[in-house]
Amino acid sequence: MNSDSASNMASKPYDRDRLLELAGSYCDGTASEQEVAWLEQLLAADADARLDFVKFGFVHGQAPLAAAARGQRVSFATAFPEISLAEARQPGRRPRARWAAAAFLAVAAIAAVGVIGWFGGRFSTDRPVVAAVPVAAPALAMVTQSRFLLVRDEVSPIRVGRRLNAGRLSILSGAVEMTLRNGVTIILQGPGELDLIDEMKAFLHTGNAVVRVPKGMSGFRLDTATTDVLDLGTEFAVKAESGFVTEVQVYAGAVIATGKDTQSGGRFPKRLEAGQAARFSPQSLAGSEPIPYSESRFIRRLPAEPGIELDQWRERDEELRRFGNPQRDAITVARAAGPVVVDAKLGEWSHASGFTGSLDGDPADAEWVDGRMMYDDDCLYIAAHVGDPAPMQNTVDPSLDPVMAWQGGGLQVRISTDRAVGWPVDANGPSYYRMRKLEPNDEERLKATNPRLSHLTMWHHAPSGKAAIAINHGMSFESYLVNPEGVRGAFARDPDGRGYVLEYAIPWRFLNAAEDPPRAGDVLGVVWQVHWSDAAGQIWRDQMVEIRNPHELRRILPYERAATWGRAEFQ
Repeated sequence: MNSDSASNMASKPYDRDRLLELAGSYCDGTASEQEVAWLEQLLAADADARLDFVKFGFVHGQAPLAAAARGQRVSFATAFPEISLAEARQPGRRPRARWAAAAFLAVAAIAAVGVIGWFGGRFSTDRPVVAAVPVAAPALAMVTQSRFLLVRDEVSPIRVGRRLNAGRLSILSGAVEMTLRNGVTIILQGPGELDLIDEMKAFLHTGNAVVRVPKGMSGFRLDTATTDVLDLGTEFAVKAESGFVTEVQVYAGAVIATGKDTQSGGRFPKRLEAGQAARFSPQSLAGSEPIPYSESRFIRRLPAEPGIELDQWRERDEELRRFGNPQRDAITVARAAGPVVVDAKLGEWSHASGFTGSLDGDPADAEWVDGRMMYDDDCLYIAAHVGDPAPMQNTVDPSLDPVMAWQGGGLQVRISTDRAVGWPVDANGPSYYRMRKLEPNDEERLKATNPRLSHLTMWHHAPSGKAAIAINHGMSFESYLVNPEGVRGAFARDPDGRGYVLEYAIPWRFLNAAEDPPRAGDVLGVVWQVHWSDAAGQIWRDQMVEIRNPHELRRILPYERAATWGRAEFQ
């Protein structure tokens, strides 16, 4: 605010009714940006307005939560110049936290020191007035642990010890633990975005988050676009995903989860106790529906980062982790010589050449892959021998989170069975356009819906000891076919515990090619992504991308653009 604006507002009586109206809107979080700006100017210019605003806050006890979420918090350090630094530091002025008023009352308690002077006709003449000194507020939170992080903002890396203020935290993969100054701990697993609002509230846009509240405390809120989750002294988890679906699971204590009916405006509170889980969706007539409780579904604790041996350790470039370093542009898909027994022993694969490689290009690396593909009239066959220090530990439940199965380690193969399209494949996913601020035309949108572009995610579900597969068609990732009857899969751990073998047989009908399967001489699109996780099978840590089109720029993710896929050469 400039000095002219302040003097103009101070030169005439302020509109008290308008102030109280905006104070109510501000405390309810419904004030617009223009209204917040008007309010801030008025408070900075008029001491009587400041007094009324503080009194209103004490009466209503409401924190400016939604306004803070939009980054429009009133600057109290400048709006209350009567408060001196010495007064602000007086002990015994902190009120107890309340879930809906912690942020406002903490500030208002300091402001109350100055209010004493206002009630007596401003400050008395027998006490000195100290010039206003802005007091830097303590950080809202601190990063206390992290594992295998990839972040969107490479300029401002997330490191252990970094202090966080109110605002958005965005990660592509990995996990980060934040400890708020009131002791609340939040673990965010990527890909995800979380807004820290104040000590008692956060907003989860996407991803998984686990909240752990200190013993004896309650009232923390973690909201999503469709659900408000109020803690009653507990540890709970929330998943926010596309389609405005929110899932809540309670590990200890209880929560009140209130779904928002975006059509009728109705709200459906539901109490969830320890051991319960529920899904909230705008499509649900009841507002929520129970889902299976899974103890290992969410990351509840992050282990401390291991010690670093300086003579052996080197940090891999984040760009390499994100986009890989593919060495091959094609794979031969051999015709099966006879019946294939899916047992992870690969006795029928000797004539399929495939490819071999390691994560960092060193044959001595612990992470490597020998990948192969075959076909016959009925099925596509995929086999791989994977070097993995923590093999077959994936805990992602296929019935709950198939879209995130890659995070726990396994194999993704993206393949086109569209013989008319050939290679390279012309189709882009919605995120390709969104991330580049482009608008697809109708023809491009139609290409993205091609049902003969398939994404296969194969993993060993450690809790059940069974092979799992998730199949998605097109480039929009709207729905998954999970463990369809007829798909055969098998895993076998290496005797030394340093790797595993997988083998799958996928009928052409699940790739929408039963009537016109690939045949000898076809060149179609395919790309491989081998994923490695932490020892617990929960946090993605690295990947190897192979069979990629060398004519496409490297900084494009395979799931975004099918033209990046390499060649599948059918023999």
